[in-house]
Amino acid sequence: MLMTECRVPRPRRETEGGAAREATSPSTESARDQKSVESLEAGGLPVSASERLAEARSHHAYTSDLSVAELAAVRRVGFEPLGLVMGSSVYQIGAQWGYRWYGSSGGGYMQAYPCPHSWVHDGMRTGYNWEHTSYEQGILEARQLAMSRLTEEATALGAHGVVGVEMTLRQMEGTLHTIELTLFGTAVIRAGAPPLATPFTCHLSGQEVVKLLEAGYAPAALVMGVCAMEMDPGCGTEARGMSWGNVELPQFSDGVQACRDQAVRHLEEEATAVGDGVVGVQVDFAVRELPQEGKLADMRLVGTAVKRFERSDPPKLSLPILRLTDRRHSLPLSARRGS
Repeated sequence: MLMTECRVPRPRRETEGGAAREATSPSTESARDQKSVESLEAGGLPVSASERLAEARSHHAYTSDLSVAELAAVRRVGFEPLGLVMGSSVYQIGAQWGYRWYGSSGGGYMQAYPCPHSWVHDGMRTGYNWEHTSYEQGILEARQLAMSRLTEEATALGAHGVVGVEMTLRQMEGTLHTIELTLFGTAVIRAGAPPLATPFTCHLSGQEVVKLLEAGYAPAALVMGVCAMEMDPGCGTEARGMSWGNVELPQFSDGVQACRDQAVRHLEEEATAVGDGVVGVQVDFAVRELPQEGKLADMRLVGTAVKRFERSDPPKLSLPILRLTDRRHSLPLSARRGS
């Protein structure tokens, strides 16, 4: 199914009092918008983003979303902030029509639950759990477009990496299948270090980055695993659902577990390509109701892939011990009397 990225025209830039910062005619605005579209299609940045980065490089002051503690932590290991960077994508998700589509070209998970009854009855129906691979691919493609723009902004600032990346994903109002995915973070540089081909990205805080480096690991990239599992109940699941007693609904239990397994598998596949493991995994999980008593399990996993650069174990530090009770009152009564 068709999955395309939607682009919103650039709003007019204004200064105090609502006056235009620069006198631009409709034809000039149209030319700028067309240039932005061409740049995006070529893998570049919009005109407005390029102008903002050029302005940021011309000033000595930086902006960041680092807290005071995070700033102190990253400076302790030689990093300096360069500025806030951002990447976003508005994306139309393609449709996937039923479990039958899976058999021809879906390529995802599917499990059938035939009618368990030994007699023919009205309403005999097989249940299916099946994976929405089009939805998953759309989410990952939107993330990749936003990430490429985030790293391109970081590269334009001369950064070695981006720390504290925050991702927001929401459905656009008034639309059915259009999402907006945005990434924010602080670009950092380490003075004297050689440039990287691609800046690293991570969602770790400044303090966590320091602890990671001290443990012999370096952040590599923000990775993601997505799974959407539809559970269409058959007559067996529906019959169990009408029970007056306590009873498990195996089809739904299997669907949630399969959703988790697929999301983890997708996350590990991304991480294997860039690192040795994933830390700080954040889980966003929901089960939504569908028509005709069906359910959709939606799981998104986000973490930072790390790569080990130091094979020796970190030195063991001595831990301070402080008594929390008065030592005199911990002695026997006779000893206390003689003190």
